Parts: sequence; structure tokens; C-alpha cells
Amino acid sequence: MGFYEEISKYYDYIFPISNSTVDFIRNTAGNPPKSILDVACGTGGYSLELASLSYDMTSVDLDEKMIEALQSKAKKSGINVKFMQGDMIDLNNKFDKNVFDTVFCIGNSLVHLDNLNQINSFIKSTNHVLKNDGCLIIQVINYDRIVSKEVKSLPTICNESNGLSFERFYRYDNNQNKVYFKTVLTVDNQKYENEISLYPLMYNEATKILADNGFRNIEVFGDFLESSFQSESSYMMIITAKK
Repeated sequence: MGFYEEISKYYDYIFPISNSTVDFIRNTAGNPPKSILDVACGTGGYSLELASLSYDMTSVDLDEKMIEALQSKAKKSGINVKFMQGDMIDLNNKFDKNVFDTVFCIGNSLVHLDNLNQINSFIKSTNHVLKNDGCLIIQVINYDRIVSKEVKSLPTICNESNGLSFERFYRYDNNQNKVYFKTVLTVDNQKYENEISLYPLMYNEATKILADNGFRNIEVFGDFLESSFQSESSYMMIITAKK
């Protein structure tokens, strides 16, 4: 069984819904009804939560198993969410122009793209699908801190009720400008290891790409409680920008 097929079974235990994240998205999007696109949705926890609050939700993920998990949860809960398997850099070919009030891409998903050109393609595609005055939300790990402080690992995620642990290790390659991200999922006395390369998107790069693509009112936070972003100490980088 593949790593992502296995992790999709435990995704909600590893990454449970955060109330502060939901509140942040709601405050940014405005009161429902609003049309929202969840990019790299995983098993769709946030899509389902927001749909239950009367938002018009559409969800996209590249991984087939994640979409299957979302489909199953939506059917069991009776919550209406539109979903599809697809690539985040291809949104402009999957959706019409000016159809969403808000697009969000959270969970450190954006940096799975290979380089700045691909990230630029994603930003450009979100500009295409957003309505005028629509808002984009991005959340990644703070790679300014990861690289400058030579951070080697992130806190292990544990779920004692399920006997689960999820270890996360970072290795930065300066020559390639890549962060190699190794994860170890331990559950039911089995270990599932995986390593992928991530693009370490920095604050200056992210804000420049947004501005170059016509976004305005760019704000950067250090967490979903809207703390001020500190490049040397913030755990994450959250950006909001208006079309």
C-alpha cells in the first residue's frame, strides 16, 4: 500500500480541524453565502466544516485517495460539497473566470510545487478564478526560520487514542535550494516512511509574486490568530491578498 493511500486513512487524526483556522477563513471570506475554493483539500475537513456553515464549497486535490475520502465523508454526513481531482496549477482550465469569492490553500501544500515558476502559475490561476475583490489565503511553514535557523524537525504529532504518531524531519540542500521533508507515520505497530522535496518559499518571494500578479492588500500573519509575522520565530506564514 502506498504512503498517501495509507495516510489518507488517518489524515483526520493527524491533522484535525482547528477552530482558529475555520474562524480565520470565515473572517476573511465574509458571511455566507460565499463561494469558496479549497485547494489541496486533503480529505476535505475544512470544506465540510465550512459547507455546514452555509458556504458554497468546492474542493480540489491532486491525490485520488484524498478525494475518495472526502466523497465518503460527504455522503455519510449529508453535507453538499463539490469536489474534483486536479492539479493546483491548472485551476484556470478547470473553472470559469471570476467564480469564487475566496480561494484558500493551507496545510503547507503550496510548497509541494517544484519551483517559483510553478508557484507563480498557481497564483496566476487563482487570480483567474477569483471574483473582483475576491480574497486568496495561503498558509505554509515559515521557511525563513527553517533555513536561517537550520531547523531539522517539527514537533511530532501524536494521537494517543489511536496509537498514532507522525514524525517530521527537514533537511535543507543549499545547492538545490530544496528542503527534503521526511515523514514517519507509526500506527498499529507499522511504520510508513516517505520523503519528498519542498520548495522553501520565503516571505519576500511570496509577497513579490502576489504583487506581480496584481494582488493588493497583502497581509502576512504568524498564525491563524493573526499574530504578527516574525521571520526568525513564527512557526508558519499565513498570507491574505485581494484581487
